[in-house]
Amino acid sequence: MPAEVAASAAVTVRVARSEDDRARVFALRARGRYGAAGPFSDAWDRLPNATLLLAESRFDGEALGTLRILTGDRGPMMVDGLLELPASLKSRSLAEGSRLVVCEGPHESQVRRMLWKAFHLYCLAAQVQTMLVAAREAAAREYESLGFTDVLPDGALFAPRGRDLATHRLMCLGVFEAREALRHSGHPLHEFFFVERHPEIDLLGPLGARAARSPMPRVPFDPSRRVAGLSEVVVV
Repeated sequence: MPAEVAASAAVTVRVARSEDDRARVFALRARGRYGAAGPFSDAWDRLPNATLLLAESRFDGEALGTLRILTGDRGPMMVDGLLELPASLKSRSLAEGSRLVVCEGPHESQVRRMLWKAFHLYCLAAQVQTMLVAAREAAAREYESLGFTDVLPDGALFAPRGRDLATHRLMCLGVFEAREALRHSGHPLHEFFFVERHPEIDLLGPLGARAARSPMPRVPFDPSRRVAGLSEVVVV
């Protein structure tokens, strides 16, 4: 197993802790391709199991991307109630990535990769066993190359809003199996994910600094809202 090597990226990723951070996340969503499909902030953002990631330029601090993580052991996930998960997943701890937004520009690919890596590192640190994403067909191919597999038989599509056309595939990846999957496939991003060390990714927020976050107003969770944002689940 190769030792970690220091690497440098033009992008930083950190937990959105303050109200200003979250305002920047919501502004990114407003600029996103599917921003008009739902509210830029929703009840899911206020749940105790939600962590918002914010990617920024290392040079000028410009907000470049965002991703939300919902952990299933501390609260509901958006997929709950929409699909019957197989028994093999019901017995595992899960984390769901959703509402990914990446701004177009010279660092677009790096922003996406850094958010993916931050999601995986978060799951490792939190001892989450399986990552869940939902993706449109075109984007699902990229997830397949990273080792993700379909949750539903034969890659069946599901309706992210629970009532519209079936457009997304639900996919999963074992957090602790990911390294071997990418190494075995000879994936070109194996070193980026598992050999390179990126200090630009700061995940102390969800692990030790949650109490330092400025308080968010508590809102009752409405299960009917679980369909409102699924059209933006991870890569769309």
